Amino acid sequence: MLVAFVMLLTACGGESKASDPGAAKPKASAAHNADDVMYLQMMIVHRQQALDMARLVPERSKDAEVKKLAAAVEKDSAGEIQQMRSWLTAWSKPTTLQGPANSHAAHGGLPAIGPAEMRTLKQAEGRGFDITFLNLLLGHQGNAVEMSKVELQKGANPTAKTYAQGTMERTSAMTSRLLGMLNT
Repeated sequence: MLVAFVMLLTACGGESKASDPGAAKPKASAAHNADDVMYLQMMIVHRQQALDMARLVPERSKDAEVKKLAAAVEKDSAGEIQQMRSWLTAWSKPTTLQGPANSHAAHGGLPAIGPAEMRTLKQAEGRGFDITFLNLLLGHQGNAVEMSKVELQKGANPTAKTYAQGTMERTSAMTSRLLGMLNT
């Protein structure tokens, strides 16, 4: 059941059943370590960044494919954030990062999208916006892979590790899609 859920979470492509109210939500087992907690906290921030970027698309893009992609990113990110928060809450752990973001570099957690990049994106319009959005999202995918690799190496919780593996698989597909969109 857990594997089925993780496969339904499409990291930005296609329709996701993850945020459907009736979809089964796996519960993270109690066994976890600090790396599992750090990974989920960083992924919440990561997915929130994707959500923030996607919410800019409807007003700034004219491209139907970019709009469809952004809608999927928004839906998937919201569902994943909710799920990761529930796992951390079940473990009685904070759902937010503790300390400055650069203190998490050893976990692969340097932010892919900082304030300067968001300002650039917010100021762009039309095709320039689309290209900036797609490039930022592409870099964002690389950051997800780095964090997920660390989780797979150091994490202890099977649910978090399965989520990390699924993230890496979905990211590969998303990267191909983004490159295709940039090359059209």
